[in-house]
Amino acid sequence: MRVVLGVGGGIAAYKACEVASRLVQDGHTVDVVMTEAARQFVAPLTFRALTHRPVSTSVADEPVGVLSHVALAHAADVMVVAPATADLLARLASGRADDMLTAVYLGVRCPVLVAPAMEPEMWTHPATRRAATVLAGDGVGLLGPASGRMASGEHGIGRMVEPDAIVRAVRRLATPQDLAGLRLLITAGPTWEFFDPVRLLSNPSTGSMGVAVAEAAYFRGADVTLVHGPLTVPIPPEVAAVGVTTTEEMAAAVDERFGDVDAVVAAAAVADFRPAAPSAAKLKKADGGQPTAWAVERTVDILARLGDAKRPHQTVVGFKAETDHHVERAVAMWRAKHLDLVVANRVEAGHGFGDGDTDAWLVWSPDRVEPYHGPKAGLAAALLDALVSLRGGR
Repeated sequence: MRVVLGVGGGIAAYKACEVASRLVQDGHTVDVVMTEAARQFVAPLTFRALTHRPVSTSVADEPVGVLSHVALAHAADVMVVAPATADLLARLASGRADDMLTAVYLGVRCPVLVAPAMEPEMWTHPATRRAATVLAGDGVGLLGPASGRMASGEHGIGRMVEPDAIVRAVRRLATPQDLAGLRLLITAGPTWEFFDPVRLLSNPSTGSMGVAVAEAAYFRGADVTLVHGPLTVPIPPEVAAVGVTTTEEMAAAVDERFGDVDAVVAAAAVADFRPAAPSAAKLKKADGGQPTAWAVERTVDILARLGDAKRPHQTVVGFKAETDHHVERAVAMWRAKHLDLVVANRVEAGHGFGDGDTDAWLVWSPDRVEPYHGPKAGLAAALLDALVSLRGGR
């Protein structure tokens, strides 16, 4: 994808260097356009070294061809302005074309993302708010600003968002939106069932599989809600997250939202059993050092309830973690719980949980089983491809 990166003249211009580098690493062609003020903070040579492309700063001395503001505008698939100072926001909003950056902006017909950066008083000033409102009304995507410490030492809203947020926004624009409009509920991570306040029954799940599906679905345009147990992996910042601890809490959170979604991917490693009589106080060791015997009972079967309750427009995907007979057990689950797809996972000591490659099978039906071996991000992509196919014209 061809990205035009406009850099305004603020101290946050140094962050634009990382934005340019990350975009190039993601495989994009990046053309940097700087204001004259931006040159006082970062030298054009820095961006030229990062992008391996010429850098443009002035309309007056632009050569005909690759750096022409017309050529840049017509070739752009997305334009990013970071940082955008109060002055630059005002000039963009008023339609001025008094430098290369604003001239390119007026010529583009692609998505535009703007990351404001200025002192809190400048951001909250009515003139700046009007400019931001005008740009938003023109279809410009405003990223931030964020809250934090300013270059002046003051704290407040006005910091440019971090480069990762900008790169992720570009990534979503670059990803085919085949899940646009889909309301997707995903479960992830383990659930904890307590014997007493310090002992619990659970499993080694980190939540990485469910989080990978949530992130991939967001980039493909879905409206994602993640219901998760205790995780050891970070949650994508764009995803709405609901944290729970026990299976009963997860079931309640899923039930509350199930009627409002189009599809569910149940990737959580739910505890199948819980203590029948948990203690409110820490249980002491038995006399003689022998372990205490604890009775357990079944937890609620979330997937079975979803399969029974789903309506014609809804799709339910389940996960089945097994140490043996993976496909046979997944087929039995597909039948018994009325699921649309089951992902069978091979789990054993040191395999299946956490990072690393995974062995899995996508079970569409008893007669259609697709094996997979590779990273969880790849399995997430394959699962979402299957979801698109399953939904068809729903």
